[in-house]
Amino acid sequence: MPGGSSKSGGRGPSSSPLPHAVVPPSRPLRPSRYVPVSAATFFLVGSTTLFFCFTCPWLSERFSVAVPIYNGVIFLFVLANFCMATFMDPGIFPRAEEDEDKEDDFRAPLYKTVEIRGIQVRMKWCSTCRFYRPPRCSHCSVCDNCVEDFDHHCPWVNNCIGRRNYRYFFLFLLSLTAHIMAVFGFGLLFILYHRQNIDRLHAIVTLAVMCVAGLFFIPVAGLTGFHIVLVARGRTTNEQVTGKFRGGVNPFTNGCWKNVSHVLCSSQAPRYLGRKKCVQSVCVQPPFLRPQLTEAQLAAKILDNGIQGDLHRSRSSLEMMESQSCDAEPPPPPKPELRYPGITRGNTEECSLLNKAPPTPTMYKYRPTYSPGKNHTALTHAYANQ
Repeated sequence: MPGGSSKSGGRGPSSSPLPHAVVPPSRPLRPSRYVPVSAATFFLVGSTTLFFCFTCPWLSERFSVAVPIYNGVIFLFVLANFCMATFMDPGIFPRAEEDEDKEDDFRAPLYKTVEIRGIQVRMKWCSTCRFYRPPRCSHCSVCDNCVEDFDHHCPWVNNCIGRRNYRYFFLFLLSLTAHIMAVFGFGLLFILYHRQNIDRLHAIVTLAVMCVAGLFFIPVAGLTGFHIVLVARGRTTNEQVTGKFRGGVNPFTNGCWKNVSHVLCSSQAPRYLGRKKCVQSVCVQPPFLRPQLTEAQLAAKILDNGIQGDLHRSRSSLEMMESQSCDAEPPPPPKPELRYPGITRGNTEECSLLNKAPPTPTMYKYRPTYSPGKNHTALTHAYANQ
């Protein structure tokens, strides 16, 4: 995916250097973000604990032991899905590295279009994460991250709801609705049997738990029904609120049953943050270090170098010869001979003419050899005496 930071005009990446970031940068701690999730945990755990302590003992004696067991299993299921939706990575895309944004020009378009099932879907450039967001991906303003299949940011779980944790959030809503209905129903049954003793502690605590359950039942049940409709249609909350598929054309839906099975039974999506990069280590030896020779290479080297002798010569002797040959200085180049002393070698062409002997005339090449006789010797002595 291309990387880069946007310019002031918002038209694409720029060439300004940015620090290398593989994981999202640390954000300042804001305690106000933890108030909703702390309140949700307090009401969920506190009201359920009071229900088990003051209401369930009488219900188990009066009706059956299955009543507290059923409520305990539902509560554990609610708590498990709540923790998964809170602490699981929703599918955050890592930000582009510094080297990736160098390939893009600042005139890159703000949008890119891809075709999915014959429908054109736009991908927008993210100026913070420095890449084009994939389809159904959006940048969360609270978490400051791009989340895959972004649904919404839930303050009650203090986390974004995306592709990796949407299943647990959906199961959390379903199980919480069932748990609230069970607590309210069994509490109402307890009050009906203790109408004469409504001023006792057990009845007062049960009434308080029923009020908390009734207070949260309407918003939780409404949110659960809303997400059931979204799952059946194959949409997200972000797509429904922004009206992306207002015309009724959704390229991501596969039918009601397939959409439900995809949310509940599909395999877990991969996590993009915290992956270990495979670093390939290459051992490079300097050229002045000689590699170790095997016996076969040693014999082949002896044959190739033309060394006459026994092929079973020891490796130490061969290495000693090689070291001596490496330490010996090469002989100096031969000096050119000057056929005519006193003349410097300036031009190469002149030097070649001076070094070359004059040619023998053709008329002298085929001249017969002359051998002097007796007359020639006497004539020579006569000239010498004169």
